[in-house]
Amino acid sequence: MKKNPKNIILIGFMGAGKSSLGKKIARRMNLPFVDVDIEIENRIGLSITDIFTNYGEDHFRALEKRFIQNLDSDSRSVIAVGGGLPCHKNNMAILLKLGAVFYLKRSAKELLNRLSQSKEKRPLIAELSESELVEFITQKLDEREVFYNKANYILDRTQQTHDWIISRIKEEEHQS
Repeated sequence: MKKNPKNIILIGFMGAGKSSLGKKIARRMNLPFVDVDIEIENRIGLSITDIFTNYGEDHFRALEKRFIQNLDSDSRSVIAVGGGLPCHKNNMAILLKLGAVFYLKRSAKELLNRLSQSKEKRPLIAELSESELVEFITQKLDEREVFYNKANYILDRTQQTHDWIISRIKEEEHQS
């Protein structure tokens, strides 16, 4: 584990709450917040849905990789990444070098409840029925766990608070 990590990186399945929690942590620590999906949208001038529709998932994954490769490991930011980012193109190794990686672990049932409310904003699930969504979440979660579990911290639901994460960061800084 890297001593005194500069960046705080949140990973997990879509709908896990990475952006919401990341904004709270950034506010409390007076740090910049970076949402990789929003940054890509701003730089490309298209929504994630439009990028997927017009150019495909492979193109989007290449944009993600390029973006995180250009992040500064000497900066100090709170970074929320898309759910699939850690699982492609050796991205997890890059994230681990950038700072402390926190996996927001959620059950498939909880993710289903959360994602059912925002399907239309998410290109990978927008057209799925509820039964297809259950199958998609279960399958993708199984595939992605091997990558997510490489995080420095695997947080169960009770640990997914800004106070818990900030206390871990402060402990690490105090130890180095």
